[in-house]
Amino acid sequence: MKTALVIGLISILLVAVGVGCTNLKATDVLNFVLPTGQYVLKHATYGSQEWQAMDIYLPKTTTDKPPIVFVYGGAWKEGDKADFAFVAHALTGLGYPVIIPDYRRYPQVRFPAFVDDVADAIRYAGQHVEELLGKPLQGYILMGHSAGAHTAALLATDRHYLQARGVTARLVALVALAGPYDLTLDDPEVMPIFPNADPQAAKPVRNVYPGMPPVLLLHGADDERVSPKHTQRFAEALKQAGVPVEVRLYPGVDHVDVIGSLAAPLRMLAPSFEDIKAFLDKNTG
Repeated sequence: MKTALVIGLISILLVAVGVGCTNLKATDVLNFVLPTGQYVLKHATYGSQEWQAMDIYLPKTTTDKPPIVFVYGGAWKEGDKADFAFVAHALTGLGYPVIIPDYRRYPQVRFPAFVDDVADAIRYAGQHVEELLGKPLQGYILMGHSAGAHTAALLATDRHYLQARGVTARLVALVALAGPYDLTLDDPEVMPIFPNADPQAAKPVRNVYPGMPPVLLLHGADDERVSPKHTQRFAEALKQAGVPVEVRLYPGVDHVDVIGSLAAPLRMLAPSFEDIKAFLDKNTG
């Protein structure tokens, strides 16, 4: 049943893309069909370099909920903040402001420049809260998928990135989807991006500390891009440190399904949206 629905949806997307719009991506079509009336979209640049910009999505209804900083994936080599409007649509629907930063990527930069960029985006948001968020930045949530989950997890576990930038807002929670938390640094794809990286600096599993905020880890059991073992190892490190952690391993779900299922038309792919909602309801009020 699920396979038939997915094939049908993909067929609709392909037809839409093929009608005189061959340069469109599936995310373009998906974002196009989602209503935008529930949020106000703002743009900001947090640095002087290409890709140092971010989109800010504000729910139209007044909310006291902390903003979610979402870091997209793309193997540290590709991606665009505009592609993930569907994530903002899902989360603003729950009442959360959403910040999606672009960041520099390989081969323009190497580790840790892209982590620095996301940290700089958080600092900028904190320095311009009235303009961007309309309220003080007292707390925030980190969320990411794939390589973006690795960056979000590093920011949550290695406090020096944000402390060095004077960020005083409290990290409320971490939601990480399908990330390589125990990064294989000698992998041919990884080595050029993390040249001679210290495992202590590059692996979130090495930097877990007691007192971290609650963590939700989601992963597809059929993920062939990033092994679910990364989530299992990260969860074990968090548990050993006494950090509250919830793990959801989804049978029949792959690397894309786990994030694509946040989009309203694709929620039959995986229960990611409902599990994130329940986690945030419990840990952010």
